[in-house]
This record gives sequence, C-alpha cells and structure tokens, in this order.
Amino acid sequence: MARRRRRQRLPQEPAEAVIDSLSHDGRGVARVNDKVTFVHGALPGERVRFRYTAVRRNRDEGEVVEVLEPSPQRVEPRCPHFGLCGGCSLQHLDPAAQIEYKQQTLLEAFTHLGKVEPEEILPPLVNLSPWGYRRKARLGVKHVPKKGRVLVGFRERGSNFIATLEQCEVLHPKVGHALLDLSALIGSLSIPHRIAQIEVAMDDERCVLILRNLEPLTGEDREKLRRFGREHDFIFYLQPGGPETVTPLDEPADLHYRLPDFGLEIHFEPSDFTQVNTEINRQMVARAVELLQPGPEDRVLDLFCGVGNFTLPL
Repeated sequence: MARRRRRQRLPQEPAEAVIDSLSHDGRGVARVNDKVTFVHGALPGERVRFRYTAVRRNRDEGEVVEVLEPSPQRVEPRCPHFGLCGGCSLQHLDPAAQIEYKQQTLLEAFTHLGKVEPEEILPPLVNLSPWGYRRKARLGVKHVPKKGRVLVGFRERGSNFIATLEQCEVLHPKVGHALLDLSALIGSLSIPHRIAQIEVAMDDERCVLILRNLEPLTGEDREKLRRFGREHDFIFYLQPGGPETVTPLDEPADLHYRLPDFGLEIHFEPSDFTQVNTEINRQMVARAVELLQPGPEDRVLDLFCGVGNFTLPL
C-alpha cells in the first residue's frame, strides 16, 4: 500500500520576491530560493512581500501582503471585491497593459504549443471601456442562513464558495448592479435553498435570467418573479432539469443583436452560445470578413456556425 505523501508545512514568515513575469492565469512568477513561485496579486518588475499559501515539490504559491516597489502599470482595482472574487484576476493591471499581456500569452501559445509563428500581427480589437461589457454569464446562487442572505455572484478565487458580492463591474450594469436585488428576490421565494444558479443572456436591449430551480416554484413565487421582472426590466425563464427543460415563465423573449456593417439581426435563444462582448463581436466579425475577402466563386466551410454569427455576414 502506497504511503500518503505528508503535506509540507507552510513557512509562517512572509518572504520577499522580485517578480519576473506573469503566468497564463495572471499570477506573478518569481524564483525564491531557486524555486518557481507563483504570487497572486503581483506584477512583473515589482518587489513584493508575500505569504505562502502552498508549498509543492516543483513550485510554491503565495499571495501579496505588501507591495514594496510597485510597477508603473499597477492601478487601483475598480471593484471592491477584487482579490476575493474569482471572476477577475488582472484589475490591478492597467487595461492597456492587460491587452499586451494577453497578446503575449497567445503568441507564446502559438510558439510553444502550436509550433507556429504568425506572419503578421494585427492591432488588437479593444472596447471603448473595459467595464460593463459582459452580457453572458452563469452566476452561482447559495442560500447561507448564517449570513442572513442569499449569495449571488461568481465563486471565490480558488474555492467552490460563492463570493459575497454587492455588485460586479464587469457584468453589464443592468445585472452587475442588481446583485443585491436578485439576492433579496431569491431570499423571498419559498425555496431559496433550491435555486442553484442564474444564467444571464442579453441582446442589445433585453435581458433574460434563467433560474435553475431544483424544485417547483409556487404560484406566489412566480408572481414575485413577474413583479420583479416588470420593475427591473428582466425576462425570467425557468430550468427545472437539463438544458432541454429551459422554458419562459410567460412569453418567450425575442432576443437578437445587430451587425450593422452587414445589415443583419441575429436571433438567438437564451441558452444559445453567443459572444459575451457585443462590441468586440461586431469588430471581430468585420475583421474576419475583411481578411477573408470572400468572392462569389469562393466556398467557405463554417464548422461551428452556431447562430450564424460569421456565416450570415459571409
């Protein structure tokens, strides 16, 4: 019978490190005592003091307790929940620098994983604002009597627990600024402990919320959802089972988004896959068609056509 490996004890005193680079998941990478160490909350070029959170045979992990020499690209996170919530990992990095980092990560993947080199690197497609862009999301829901409320939001960083959030700056404000209202709504239902998640699906104007209800709702519960939907301009769907059970509480929503460069409206169901960022999607489709330059004699094979996001413009 194999011996169970004894877990190494964590050093109790904070350590110092100079950060060399960023990992693919946004953690600072340093060498401490000749060992690779991943430090959450640290940026390249910084000297930080950190506490250990894990010690492993081939790497260690930690999180920043003090920034001794900050990077010029460090900014104050906009969200008060940054660091606890696992929905974001780079809010402490200037948005323009985030784009550069993500591009470099992609290029390294091309080189090391794909063994290919791009012939040309085009300028990245960017939002007018890095906030409030996300129109598609799956939010966890957990009734926590000890906290006296229902938690609605993303999971804590490195945990299965739902983070205690008041708002989310990355979600579209219609949803991101309504988390407390949604918490109160679910808490008022007859089965707050049996609502498992809320799936968000938005088009250019409308917002659908799909409640994953593990038990049937009462007539009074349904009326509460209707009233909340009228007051906050939400359209509710219910999902009592698998994906095939998603049905509207009342009338189905006519969800669609526009691709004005092509004079198109793309219609979709709330459970269909759509891009989370409508503004970037419009730019992405236009760029793809521009690069392909399809002519009447060309044949294009779209293997993942979905709702026709690329196929119809082509």
